[in-house]
Parts: sequence; structure tokens; C-alpha cells
Amino acid sequence: MRSLAPTSAPTSLDTLKGNAASTLEQEKARLRKATQEFEAFFRYQMMKAMRKTVPENPLTKGLPMSSSQGKETFMDLMDMEISRAGAGGHGSISDILYRSTVKLIEAKYADSGQVDPDAVSKLPTATVKRIPVSLKPKQIELPKEVKPVELEAEPEIAPLKPRTTPSHDKIMEKYGNLIEAAAAETKLDSTLIASVIHAESRGNAKAVSHAGAKGLMQLMDATAEDLGVTDSLDPEQNIMGGSRFLKKLIDRYQDVELALAAYNAGPGNVDKYGGLPPFAETQNYVTKVMALFEEATKSPKVP
Repeated sequence: MRSLAPTSAPTSLDTLKGNAASTLEQEKARLRKATQEFEAFFRYQMMKAMRKTVPENPLTKGLPMSSSQGKETFMDLMDMEISRAGAGGHGSISDILYRSTVKLIEAKYADSGQVDPDAVSKLPTATVKRIPVSLKPKQIELPKEVKPVELEAEPEIAPLKPRTTPSHDKIMEKYGNLIEAAAAETKLDSTLIASVIHAESRGNAKAVSHAGAKGLMQLMDATAEDLGVTDSLDPEQNIMGGSRFLKKLIDRYQDVELALAAYNAGPGNVDKYGGLPPFAETQNYVTKVMALFEEATKSPKVP
């Protein structure tokens, strides 16, 4: 069978065997290209086999490109272009291959400290160290009986100290309605969601990290897709998707600190080390979020 390209020219599959790309997104793009090239070649072979079943038209004899070699060359070129144009659609062979393989690439990059975008429901259950943490704010204990006091004049009532820190105030002022809606759906404390937003993006809805994480809660594209988020830079979609992902992690590990570690470093690393991964970035992240949460949930005091 005649080759469509010189045997010395590297194909997309040959290129994929080389050194990995410097970023996760570049590596995923290489994988997408290779799977599409594979599908195109597969389609080309099918079309070539089908054309052999079509009888030759005697009326084309003597016309330009009617010779066996010329006709074969023209048909091969046309079949390959048609095959490439039809490859890569949703639910296609290349799409199925990409989705089944991209998880391996994401898991590889997760070992380097990037967030693992794999859906939590697809990961195996692992035994990890569990440290229970209460999400309920502390309550003010009031005396059972309060004796009335007669005052000559109505005194000035000093305002209570705010429940949240200034950083939380700014985030809640701008995105409070969206955070409360996400908290109501996921049954999470809205202050915890605001703490994660502050640690991830400091309230910048347009933030994009060097690893490709986007928006207020820094969602990777694959994670956002699994959560039904179509636009990670949209505050409403981002907060709801990030809160759902955090809820899944808390339900999985039954521990807030381990859930935060998995949110930052990926569930694969939490399972691998049987607890908090030994990454300085992840440990600092968990400490920061917990400090923000605890500070914001302190009981208000009267001066």
C-alpha cells in the first residue's frame, strides 16, 4: 500500500512519545492532536477498504486522472482530507480515546503538586487519617435568668464586632448572595466557602494560575467540565462548582483539613501519603484557609 507521507516524517503519535510538555495544558493539547490523527488514519483505512468494493466506471476511461496510479493518488489524498475533517467530534473515536487517557496525564502532573482535576466519585476509596473538625460556629452562652435593671436614661448601645474579618467582608459584600446560594445547596458553611475563595484568588473572578486554574475558586478545566461548569470565569458558575467539588471531598474524607489538602494537591496525593501530603505549598494552604475560617467564625464580643 502506498504511504501518504515519507516514512522519515514523524507522526503525531511519534511526537507524543517524546519529552512531555512543560505544562499540563500543552500535554493535553498534544494528546488531543494524537488521538485525532489516529482516528483520521482509522477512517482513511475504512474508506479505502470501502472504495475497493465499488466497480470501476467504464465511462471514465481516457479522462484526466483516470489511470490507475493517478486515480489512486487522487483518491488517497481526498480520503485522507475527508478523514481528518471528520475526526475529533464529540463522542468520536478520538474523543473517547482522549477522555480515557487524559486522566493518566493529569495524575502524572498531580504528583508535581498541581490540583488533580479527576472527579472524586471516580477515585477508589482509601483509608486515611481522619481528624474531625466541627463546622458549626461557636455559640454565645447567656445566663438563664436576667434581672431587669432600671435606668434613668437610655444608654448608648455599642455595636457588636463583625462576625467576619475585613477580607471576608469584602468577598461577602461582592459575592455574598452567590456564596449563600452555594452554601444552601451543598450544606457547607458559607464562611468556609469565602475562606477558600480568599486563599485561592483573593476575590479576583478573572484570576488564572500558571497551571490553568481559573476564577474565584481556581477550577481546572477538566474539573469544571465534570461539575457542569461551562464558564469558569463566571462568578456564579465558579462558586457553585467549586463548592460542589469541596463538598464531595469533605464527604469522601470526613475531614475538612484533608478535603482542603485534596482541593489543593489532588485526592491522589492525599491517598498516596495517607493524610496531609508533605508539600509546603499544600500545608501552608490548609493552614491559611483554616486560620481564615476560625478567625471569621469567632463569637462576637461586646466591648
